[in-house]
Amino acid sequence: MDKTGAGAFIYAKANGILGKSFTGSRAQKLFSVKSLGELWTLLFRSQPPMVPEVMLSQQIEEKAFSDFINQYVNFINMYDSPSQVLIDQLLEYEGENLKEIGAALCKGETKCPPVTDLKKLSSLNYSAWPDIKKITKGSRFSWYNEIPDIHEQQLLDFKIDIQIYRHLWESALKEKGEAGDSLRQLYRQEFIIKNVIWVLRLRLYYNMKNEDIVKNLIYVTDKPGHADPVASPALKILDLPLDEYEPWSNWRYAKLVNPYEPGSVWQIDPIWIERRNRVEINKKAKKLFHQFPSEPASLIGWYKIKNYELSCIRTAVESIRLNVNPEEAMDAIGGLNG
Repeated sequence: MDKTGAGAFIYAKANGILGKSFTGSRAQKLFSVKSLGELWTLLFRSQPPMVPEVMLSQQIEEKAFSDFINQYVNFINMYDSPSQVLIDQLLEYEGENLKEIGAALCKGETKCPPVTDLKKLSSLNYSAWPDIKKITKGSRFSWYNEIPDIHEQQLLDFKIDIQIYRHLWESALKEKGEAGDSLRQLYRQEFIIKNVIWVLRLRLYYNMKNEDIVKNLIYVTDKPGHADPVASPALKILDLPLDEYEPWSNWRYAKLVNPYEPGSVWQIDPIWIERRNRVEINKKAKKLFHQFPSEPASLIGWYKIKNYELSCIRTAVESIRLNVNPEEAMDAIGGLNG
């Protein structure tokens, strides 16, 4: 289909899927069931497989993820010439697949590890296993053409991540109009808070020096400096006190910060920020989806909403397995007001 016709058709289909998804107020249903079997039936409208609980929990997560990826890939395939930003959104799975392959080859494993199936949108040739050069040939990761040494594997994984973020950012920059602006705002907050959480964890749990922290930041230009739109905000919090609320109350993303109660001991909480940001990104994604129907950015909004649903499903699975109180489980994903 041409972009106009495909966009309208895809939006209608995507909207219908969201109507049946467990997002918004419907997400509460995930936390009202008492067993994994009930959760399976709720999600997939079929009888659960007769397997042990541990296997069932894994199968729930795998099927939910597989259904999500297949729906997104099918939407892209409806376009005669899909926007690059839609294809690039799948790079995170392509990158994770490559990391798994690199790790398996590094360990000398004889079988190709399980990978996320992206159908014809995959740029990696998995049938060429174990020839890493042939696996990556013609892909965006063609530079990854040798089996990594165990000491360089982490560095190569980080290089993959940086490349993915750059591609996502560069393709978003090509999207025009208000839809493009909104998409870039969503990406920017998502990337910035990833960096912020990373900075806080390295400071709180590892007492790492600033110059070493900077080396671990994601960036979308040529280096993680003050000119980089996603690294710069993280650089600005390198010296903020971790146990004083007032400086954080004036921070650009202050609404994500854990609250302060007068007279109590306070410390910045990266887990709290991560949960709150997950909800904020979901809100932005909903706005993006509904405000720009038929635009590629709208489908990115759908993708983010469904990704949030996956987080809810995974949390619901764990809460049932560990017998966690439903209210506590919902708090673990930032509440359900997103």
